[in-house]
Amino acid sequence: MLGSGRVILDRLFEKRLLVLSGKGGVGKSITGAALALAASERGKRTLLVEVDAAREAARYLEAADSGGAVSEARSNLFTVNLRPQTVMDEYVRHVVRVDMLSRRILDNPIYKRFFAAAPGLKELMVLGKIMVLEEETQGWARTPRFDLVILDAPATGHGLSFLKVPMAATEAVPIGPIGANARRILTLLRDPRRTALVVVAIPEEMAVVEAAWFHRLATQEIGIACAATVLNAAYERRFTNDEEAEVLRLCAAGATGRLSRDADLGPALDAARRQIRRRKMTVFYEKRLRRDIAAPLVCLPYLFRDGIGPDALRLLVQRFEAA
Repeated sequence: MLGSGRVILDRLFEKRLLVLSGKGGVGKSITGAALALAASERGKRTLLVEVDAAREAARYLEAADSGGAVSEARSNLFTVNLRPQTVMDEYVRHVVRVDMLSRRILDNPIYKRFFAAAPGLKELMVLGKIMVLEEETQGWARTPRFDLVILDAPATGHGLSFLKVPMAATEAVPIGPIGANARRILTLLRDPRRTALVVVAIPEEMAVVEAAWFHRLATQEIGIACAATVLNAAYERRFTNDEEAEVLRLCAAGATGRLSRDADLGPALDAARRQIRRRKMTVFYEKRLRRDIAAPLVCLPYLFRDGIGPDALRLLVQRFEAA
């Protein structure tokens, strides 16, 4: 389906907010960085948002960590790593406005204990900050500061509860500023013109099961529209059918010998057999995802590299374009 990837990217980049989630370890951060790079190179001012990340995705762009503030990683591409405590402190300063009073609140141990213990407060504050960033304008014309915000949301289990917090807050606190902000956040998440979900998985059982589970609950219970599924770390075909059959025949026969002066046949056959097995697993799980999630699917290749940089991200961008 040549060109379908361009349609997928076009549809994704029509949104204002993309929410990425998936099981831990499936490469959400790399996928988010690749999407951010693609959008920025199309001329969109793009912000990649992470939540309390131990290692920031800015490293894939060969840029410095954000330090908790919006930071320009390259032309049109900005990153920020939102720390819940920092976001809450910023909110207190915004509401109180008087510096002396805000410092007294922030230094109070009761405030710190309350923030640590209050259920859902961290998530609500972070989502509120993301909403502010999505709505932020600049200049006399009040144009949006960012054309696209890409949220690398927490992994599936925590990610679902993270996104459901505005629903709980709306029901628990129907009046007042907290309830009003929760309703605004929920409206943003449920607006298919502004927001879309991107579910990320790898060709492994638990990752695919969690992807389908998360998609079902996020769409049915929260009301976020899913725009795409990404099967990351996909093993691609390297042998023809005849070559695969020959590799498996030689493995079954316990073939020995040498491929060259420096390469034994046995380990080479083992590596080829693992590649064939992984490719077949990729095909199997790709079919599962297509069956379980009614959204366009993009396969991104397993990158056999020690480190991920802009060149590797551009390879992933190309696969998005030509999926």
